[in-house]
Amino acid sequence: MSSLSTGASRKVPATLRLSASRPSAPGADLGGADLRWRAVGNPLGRALLWLFLAAARPLTVWQKRLRDRDYLQRLPDYLLRDIGLDAEALREESRKPFWRP
Repeated sequence: MSSLSTGASRKVPATLRLSASRPSAPGADLGGADLRWRAVGNPLGRALLWLFLAAARPLTVWQKRLRDRDYLQRLPDYLLRDIGLDAEALREESRKPFWRP
């Protein structure tokens, strides 16, 4: 009879040891945009990534403005009164183009 085994090698630890004393690998935490462009090694790639992120930032702001103005148009009158908007203010806000704050 063979002994019961989990199939794991004896060289592999059963649990991962996550300690603060061990330095992390470069580029391990790529959560924010700032950290992503710093993780790129070559200067040209870093510049291109920065340019892409700088160009994408206004697009996300514009998309949020479009979405928010669409939500405002769909709100019922009692909710508009609750947040302090009347019909004229709603029309004025919805007529603005997406690039105007």
